[in-house]
Amino acid sequence: MTLKKDQMVKVIVPYVYEKEIIEHKNTFWYLDAHYEQDIAGIGSDLMFQKMWKQFPEHDIFILHADMGPHHDGWFEEVLKYVDKYPEAGMFGCLLLYPAKNDKDEYYIQCAGGKFTNNRPDHFGSGLVLENKAQFKELEVDTGQYDNVREVAWTTFGGCYLRRSFINSVGDFDASYEWTYNRDVDYCLQARESGQKIYNIPVRLYHHESRDNKKLKDENKLLMETRNMKRLQTKWANSKFYKTLDRVIKNG
Repeated sequence: MTLKKDQMVKVIVPYVYEKEIIEHKNTFWYLDAHYEQDIAGIGSDLMFQKMWKQFPEHDIFILHADMGPHHDGWFEEVLKYVDKYPEAGMFGCLLLYPAKNDKDEYYIQCAGGKFTNNRPDHFGSGLVLENKAQFKELEVDTGQYDNVREVAWTTFGGCYLRRSFINSVGDFDASYEWTYNRDVDYCLQARESGQKIYNIPVRLYHHESRDNKKLKDENKLLMETRNMKRLQTKWANSKFYKTLDRVIKNG
């Protein structure tokens, strides 16, 4: 891959279990990624922060341990979009979940973030487990998100962050519990500081929460509820707490 002379990028991959990372390292061998285990159990967002602080001169690309490449050359495509749109500070990839059917289809898990009924939501199917969307109808990838689009927020996985973006926003808001909605809050802080967030049509597989068998875990639900209230209270009067879906004309 070709990088600009002053363009240094570090791929970071936090993980929980050793077994989940062996295949990942073999699959993404060409990225020279930095892997780090969440031994203390601080959660993915704070792991991202901990890891990107180790590379203060680098832009950052975040991969999850349960992600896979959709096609060869995908990372070069990401870098081309980053080079083409210098006005944006964060770029989210198009995250797909392979459908368990005989049609060779892929569900769109996330094509950027929006807000529905005053709550954060995904363009796409959202969380997919056992071939079912947990909170909405499944949305098959038919090329409907093949434009470069400015969005309100994006999930912190399969995403590129310029160092200037990270420096502008600072740290995650520590008042949130665990990881729920910290990423949304961070994106809102970024946009409040004048940063732009783009969703780009570079596809990655994301087997989100394939090890998560306890969607109804009481503690998780309580933390998510408190974090949702925190997010809504903090941003209730902000012009940024609303859906943004603007196609970039030269995308």
